[in-house]
Amino acid sequence: MTPASEIHVETRADGTLILTPKDALAPADHRSFAEFLPYWAERRGDTPAICERDPAGGWRRITWREFWRQAQSVAAALLEMGLGQQQPLMMLSGNSIEQAVLFMAAEYVGIPTAPVSPAYSLLSRDFARLKGVAELVPPAAVFVQAMQPFGPALDALLAMSPPGVQVIAGQGAGTGQVSWQSLIATELTPERRAAVEAAHAAIRPQDVARVLFTSGSTGVPKGVATNFGALAFMVRYLDNIFSHLTEQDPVFLDWLPWHHAFGLMVNFNRSMLTGASHHIDDGRPVPGMFERTVRNLREVSPSVFNSVPSAWAMLASELERDPALAQSLCARVVSFGYGGASLPREVWQRVQRAATAAVGRHVPFHTGLASTETCGSGCFFTGDEDDLGNIGVPRPGAQAKLVPLEGVDGRYEIRLRAGFDFGGYVKRPDLTEAALDEEGYFRIGDAVTLVDQNDPAKGLRFVGRVVEDFKLVNGTWVRTGALRLSLVDQCAPLISDAVICGHDRDFVAALAWPNVAECQRLAPELAGLDAATLVQHPTVVDAIRQRLRAVTATSSLRVERLMLMAEPPSIDANEIADKGYVNQATTRARRAHLVEELFHPQPASHIACSQ
Repeated sequence: MTPASEIHVETRADGTLILTPKDALAPADHRSFAEFLPYWAERRGDTPAICERDPAGGWRRITWREFWRQAQSVAAALLEMGLGQQQPLMMLSGNSIEQAVLFMAAEYVGIPTAPVSPAYSLLSRDFARLKGVAELVPPAAVFVQAMQPFGPALDALLAMSPPGVQVIAGQGAGTGQVSWQSLIATELTPERRAAVEAAHAAIRPQDVARVLFTSGSTGVPKGVATNFGALAFMVRYLDNIFSHLTEQDPVFLDWLPWHHAFGLMVNFNRSMLTGASHHIDDGRPVPGMFERTVRNLREVSPSVFNSVPSAWAMLASELERDPALAQSLCARVVSFGYGGASLPREVWQRVQRAATAAVGRHVPFHTGLASTETCGSGCFFTGDEDDLGNIGVPRPGAQAKLVPLEGVDGRYEIRLRAGFDFGGYVKRPDLTEAALDEEGYFRIGDAVTLVDQNDPAKGLRFVGRVVEDFKLVNGTWVRTGALRLSLVDQCAPLISDAVICGHDRDFVAALAWPNVAECQRLAPELAGLDAATLVQHPTVVDAIRQRLRAVTATSSLRVERLMLMAEPPSIDANEIADKGYVNQATTRARRAHLVEELFHPQPASHIACSQ
C-alpha cells in the first residue's frame, strides 16, 4: 500500500488545525475511468472484468475485451437514442454486469448517469423518493435489470415525466422498450465509431458525469453532481493509493451498492483503474444474507476485502469455525478494510488469529473518512501497524480542517476539501451554501481526535458524528462514538453493533444487533434458533446482563439497559451511512417505539438491565 505522505500542519489562533499533504498528485494519462477500458482490453483482454452470480448459482463473467466492445456499442446506441449532457440516464436496479457496461459507456461519451437505490422502486407504495429524485434529475432514459419487479415503479415514473422517456430493460423488454441485447448488438460502423470518439473528445471538465443521491437525516434525497473534472481528480487520487495493485492481476469481491459513493466512486472505480476482476457479492452484512458472502469468499480469494465492522464480527465467527474459509480469504489478500465506524479490538484479534493460522501472518486493516460530496476522497490510513480507529491523514489532493469542539476532551469537527470544485446539490443552492464553510471546506459532520496530541501527522481517530452526541437530563455529555465502541467490546462477541440512547433521560441505554452465530453458541438449546427468537431468549438476555453489570464507570460511560433487535440496520432507510457507519440519530428516530420500551419504568424481560 502506498505510504501516506508527509503533512504540513497550520495551527491558527483559535486552535483550528489545517492539514495539507506536502506531496502533490502525479499527473495521469487518463481523464476518466472509462478510458481504462481500451487499456485493459489490450493488456488483459481474456481476464474477467466483472463477475456476478447467475440464477443457477454459477459465475457469469465478462472479459475486459468484451467489456470494452460492449461499452462502445452501447455508447453508440445511447447517442442515437438522443442522450447527452441534458438528457441523463437513470438506473433503478442494483449492481450487475449490464449496469457496469452502462456506467462506462455513458461516461465515455459524456452522458450523465444517476443510479438510484432499488428500494425506492421495490419497497415503496407511493414511490415518493423515486419521484423526488426524478424531479431533481429528469431522465431521458431509464434502465432496469428486469421489467417484472420494476413495472409499478416505472409506471409511476413515466406518469410524472414528459413524453419520450425511453426504458432499457436487461430482461423482459416489452413493446416500445429497448432490450439490452439490441444495445450490445449495435454494429460499430465507421460512422458510429467516429460519433463515439467525437462525443468523447467533446467532454469538458465542467460537464456532469454522475449524480449520486444522499438522503441525510431528513430522508429527503439530495442529488450530488459529480463532473468530469472531479473524475479526472479521482483517477489521480485513487492511483496514488492503489496503483501498486495493478502489478498483481487484482481480484475484488464487493457488496457495496453502486448508488452509494464508496461503492461506486472508490470500489468500482478502483477496479477500472487497476484492471481487476471485480466480483459482485450478492451477500450483505446482515443475518440471512451474510451466508452468501461466506460462500463467495470460499470461491474468490480477494486482493483487498472491505466491509463494515458488524460484518467483520460475523466473519470472525465463520473464520474460527472454518479454516478453509480463512485460507481462501487470506491467500492473496494485501489488506483488509472497514467503514467509518471503528473496529472493535476483540474482533480484530479474532480475525488476525485466523489469518495467522491460515497463512502465517497478520493482515493490515485500513480505513479512512470521506463523503459523497468529496467523491470518496479525504483521509485514508495505509500504515502496516495495528492502530485501530486511525483514519489516517489527508491523502495528496485533499485537505482537512480540524475545528475544536466544546469540551476539554480534544475533539475536533473535521471538514474536508478535495482537489476539485464541489458541483453542489442539484437544484438546491441553499443546501450547497450551508454545506461549505467560508473557505470551501465541506462540513462532513464527523468528530475526530488526534492520535498523538503533539503530532497531528500521525493520524486522526474517528470518534463519532458531531450531531449524535447528547446530554443526559443532568447535563452530562454522552460521547456516542466512544461509548458505542466500548459497549461492543464489553459485550463481545455477542453483539455486532449498537445505537446509544438517552437524550434528556436519566441514564444511558442502547439498542443492539446480535452476533447470531455467537449467541447460538451460548447453550446447546440455542443452536439453530433465528435472530427473532434469540433476541428474547432468557439465556442470551442474561449473558448481556452479566456483561453490563461487569462495568464500573461514570453515568455517561455506562450503559444501564440494552435491547437486542432482530431487524438488521437498513441501508435503504439510511440507518447505515455511505461509509458504513450506523447512523445513530436516524436509527433512533426510525425505531422510536423501541427507545420508549428501553426507558419504560418497568422494562420488559427481554431488556437486559445492569441493576
